Parts: sequence; structure tokens; C-alpha cells
Amino acid sequence: MNNPSGGGMLPTPRQELLLRAALLSAEPAQRAWQEWREQIDWAQPIETGSYRLLPLVYHNLRALKLNDPQMTLLKGIYRREWYQNQMLFHTLAEVLQLLHAAGIKTLILKGAPLSLLYYQDFGLRPMADFDVLVPTRARRAAFNALRQAEWSPQQHPPEKLTDAVLDIRHAWGFQNARKQQLDLHWHVLIECRTPDADDDFWTGAVPVQAQKVRTHALNPTDQLLHVCVHGAAWSFVPSLRWIPDALMILRVAAEQIEWLRLTQQAQKRRLTLALGHALAYLRDAFDAPVPVFVLNELAQTRVSDAEQKLWIALTAPRTWRGGMPVSWRRHCFDLEARGETRSARKWLEFPRYLQREKALDTWQLFPWAFSRAIKRLNRAVRGIDQGLR
Repeated sequence: MNNPSGGGMLPTPRQELLLRAALLSAEPAQRAWQEWREQIDWAQPIETGSYRLLPLVYHNLRALKLNDPQMTLLKGIYRREWYQNQMLFHTLAEVLQLLHAAGIKTLILKGAPLSLLYYQDFGLRPMADFDVLVPTRARRAAFNALRQAEWSPQQHPPEKLTDAVLDIRHAWGFQNARKQQLDLHWHVLIECRTPDADDDFWTGAVPVQAQKVRTHALNPTDQLLHVCVHGAAWSFVPSLRWIPDALMILRVAAEQIEWLRLTQQAQKRRLTLALGHALAYLRDAFDAPVPVFVLNELAQTRVSDAEQKLWIALTAPRTWRGGMPVSWRRHCFDLEARGETRSARKWLEFPRYLQREKALDTWQLFPWAFSRAIKRLNRAVRGIDQGLR
């Protein structure tokens, strides 16, 4: 189901047809479905970004009482996602309980709160893992609690995950013996990693229950910001889910969206480009109830050079250089936030930044960069670059 070409914030024409089938009503949804299925070779795997939309397509077309031979297939996909999500939510509840037992407060992010508060159906929003936010000062205690419960950090052994490494990151992935995965966050957004970056997210959080375990979620305004910003980056798996995610928030909680807070949050965090592009697309393509004054305010916000270049790097398809341009631009973005603009310092500090970002020893940095470049170049020449991260 992998899509070698990947995708950015905006869908392709074919992907937009599937989105319309999942999100529109009556005849427009049915017409979009018919156009999409006529373009599909059902003997071949469906690319992952589109496949993840099929449960929502099934839900919408079933409500429209569409008689189509593929409805049985769509029903099976929906039921499988429902079952897998039930298993994930059961494990999520266990993780929340063990963190609470360690005295650590929690807030769930991404798919879990979206399923609970907006989709309100475990089968509609596929989840490969779940995400839990803890206070930054509690991240080490959370690491220890997870390890004691036999959750292992991915990619690197625990001794590599020093505070210097974690300060560069906003989250880290863990896996248990059943191969289930969770992302432990100590920041909501990778672009915002100062000690107080998440204070207003915590202050504005709303209560929610996962399998009867009490926790918190972002309020609708902050949830909309998170969905739009997280969906902005180019991905090897097209990140189409941000579109129904955002529209579900707007449909279910439209009256609770504080548009002034939304624009101020984006301005404060220097994320107006991502949010502005996302909201403009939702309004133009799906008639989302986004006030014009919000789009105007975002468009008129001064954008720094570092923010502009990070946006370009995040939304550009990967080449043989892989994620190196994004790392470089994020490094410059961080320095600008601290008031540092000297080019010499940017270049001198970048190897150290990269070393911490990748959790490498100093002597490992050059061999790692060289081997990755060679592998990506070989794959690009052969036309099968799947992206080594």
C-alpha cells in the first residue's frame, strides 16, 4: 500500500475524489465515488493514504444507501479498523493507568481524541499507534514507567536517549511485546520545544475518558491547530487524514472554535503558513466555515525568513538528501527563535544539532550521513526511493 511518490498537504485530483466521497452528502458524494472507483485497478493495492479513508467512505455511502458491489469490501475494512482500534484503546487505557500511578498527568493526542470526541466511532479513523503527552519535566519519569511495563524505546537503546537528545525531540516512539506502538510526547509540536511551550495547551485542555480512564485532550481550537500543522509536512504516506480530521472538528465543535485564539496560537508559534494554507484549502474545497477575517489575518502576518524556508523544506518531496534539508531548516528556525541569526554559528552548531537529533555519538555522525546519502542516491537512481529516515 505504500506510495513511492509520497504526498504533501494537498491531495491529488484522484485523492480529492475519494475525500469527496467520504465527506460530501447525497449526489456529489456518490458521483465522486463512481469517478474514483472507475480509476482504480482493484487487483492492485490501494496506496496507504487513500486506504485509510475507506472506512469513512463506507460510513458515508452506507448512510446514503448506495447499492454498490464494493460495499462489502468497504464494510470489511471498516470492521477490521474497528477491531484494531478497540485493541489499541484497551492498551492506551493501560498506559494511562500506569502513568497516572506514577503521578504523571496525561493528555492524549492525534487519533485517539479525534476518534472519541469527533468521529465518535472506533471504526472511522484508522490508527497505527497512539500518542500520549506528559509534562516536559515528567518525561524521564514517564520513560522509566514505560520501561518497567516492558515498553521499549524504538531505534536506539535507552542509554542513548540523554536529556541533550530529548531536548531536540518532541516525542519518542515505544513498542511493546505485542508490537503495539505508542509515541510519548513531552511537547505537542516539534516546532515548539521550549520548557513553557505547552503551558497554554495544558491550561486549555478538556477532559475525556479512554476506556473509562480519565485523561485530557486539546480543546477544539488547539486540536484544529494541531491537525492542520501536523498535516502540512510532506510524507511518504500521503497525509490525507488531516482533511477529514479538521472537517470533523469543525462539524462537531464549530461553535467552540475560538478563531482569535487560533490565529494567536499560530502567530505565537510562527506557524501561520501551515495553518493559513490548510484553512484556505478547507474553505475552498469543502466549503468549511472558516471566517474570511481569519484567512486575512494569517495572510497578513509577517513571516520570517526561517519560517518561510522551513515551510518550503517541510512541504517539498524528499530527494536523495532525505530529511537533511528539514533538519537544517528546523535548526535555523530554532536559532532564530533564540535571536541568533549569524550564519557562522548556524553552520558550526549544525553537526551537534544533527548528532543530538539522531541520537548518535560524535564519531558516528559522518559514517551515518555518508551511508544514508549513498543508499538514498542508489535508490533514487533506481527509481525506487522509499525514503530512509
